[in-house]
Amino acid sequence: MTATPRQVNIALTAQPGPASRGAGGLVRGGGWRGGILGGRPEMMVDGPPVQLGDRVTLRCDRLAYGGDGVGRYEGLTVFVAGVCPGETVAVEIEQVRPRFARGRLVEVVEASPERVAPPCPYYGECGGCQLQHLDYPAQVASKTVAVRDAMARLGRLPEVEVRECVPCPLPVGYRNKIELAATTDERGRLTLAYHPREEGGPLVPIRECLLALPEINGLLEAVEAWLRETGWPAYDEEDGSGLIREVRLRYSPTTREATLLLTSGRRDLPRRERWFDELGARLPELVGLRHRARTRASQTPDGRPVGERLGRPLRVLHEGLSLRVSPDSFFQVNEWLRGDLVAQVRAALEPQRDDRVADLYAGVGLFGLSVAREVARVVLLEVDRDAADDALANVRFNELGNVEVEQGQVEQRLSAIGREVQPTKIIVDPPRQGLSEAVLRITAGIGAQRIAYVACDPTTMARDLARLVKLGYAVDWVQPLDLFPQTYHVECVAALHRV
Repeated sequence: MTATPRQVNIALTAQPGPASRGAGGLVRGGGWRGGILGGRPEMMVDGPPVQLGDRVTLRCDRLAYGGDGVGRYEGLTVFVAGVCPGETVAVEIEQVRPRFARGRLVEVVEASPERVAPPCPYYGECGGCQLQHLDYPAQVASKTVAVRDAMARLGRLPEVEVRECVPCPLPVGYRNKIELAATTDERGRLTLAYHPREEGGPLVPIRECLLALPEINGLLEAVEAWLRETGWPAYDEEDGSGLIREVRLRYSPTTREATLLLTSGRRDLPRRERWFDELGARLPELVGLRHRARTRASQTPDGRPVGERLGRPLRVLHEGLSLRVSPDSFFQVNEWLRGDLVAQVRAALEPQRDDRVADLYAGVGLFGLSVAREVARVVLLEVDRDAADDALANVRFNELGNVEVEQGQVEQRLSAIGREVQPTKIIVDPPRQGLSEAVLRITAGIGAQRIAYVACDPTTMARDLARLVKLGYAVDWVQPLDLFPQTYHVECVAALHRV
């Protein structure tokens, strides 16, 4: 039997004015009334109560994950950057979609007592920070709210205990790594810069980064001066001229060692060996200098270096462990909350003497090695070759005979680890996009007693926890930690047990 098509009338009335409906909502050039909400037609639906360019006054109720303030205007949700919870603000509408709008802050009509003067002169231009206008206790509180909102709204797990966010003891000067792009200043000199807040805007040259360790800022000044002396120009993405693309500096206060990763647009740097030796002589703390090339913007850098001088990775001392960390290897950037993070992973895992632990996305082995002396066996699984090499070196250096390292894709190796090792506890610390459906399914199929889930994005964490609940786990608690003060980012540890 063939169904008879049903006619649906949708009110779409063109209105003369400054805006019209385009593929992503409202765009300049006309106007609209009515639309499609939630992916299905609505009969005779009025359009949003605002158009592009409108100025409205609203009250910010809270901060969304991403740092924008959230307010409502005649029932429509409006997102605005640079506001504090509780403030009344005047906003110019810059984007309109059926269910929400985005606006630009024009005026703070009624300021929050939590509003402060941003301590960084680059705030507002630089894309690194989003919350410097908010005092630090309020930043921490907003992250607790954001994680609870993600668990309730996205994970549909409102009953799960989300604990108060752990603040950082130093909300500035905490990063042990920074990455900057090379550009050319108004005097034609190479200068190091951060990417802008506004997409497509110019790079933002900086003299120092408020978030970086003081030692890194000292190194930054010395490296920029050295690059200018070499005569190597900044790479130009438009015409492919120039040489230097990016600089990455990493520093360990526990050993007073630093490494530099230099990315160029060409493989050959004139008199490279001489200049590398010169920098090493100037900076005795620089134990490793790696050069890699990326010849086109669309390419990712080759994991193998073009040239390497002073070729030892730095070492980090952490609670009785000595950890090797190569320039390309992932490692937690907050120097002052690393111990708290490891403690939360241990609490979520509840390690026992007879446990067999699988540490997935293990990096250089921080979490797995931290519990290795408390359990029977640990397997570290890491896809990145440099990080896996570091993990193996760390196992040997720390004389941990019950730890194995595997290098490969989690999706490809996890089933075999499940059969061969039969983990009783699992640690996962996935990239920002979270766990794939395959990894979730295999992880649940292993049937480990407990899972410690470490996340840098509470939205993907909430999604994954909801899936694990459907696959036979229960969430005991979620602990946010502010590893990224002055930004909207927040780290979380979730504890799960098998039902």
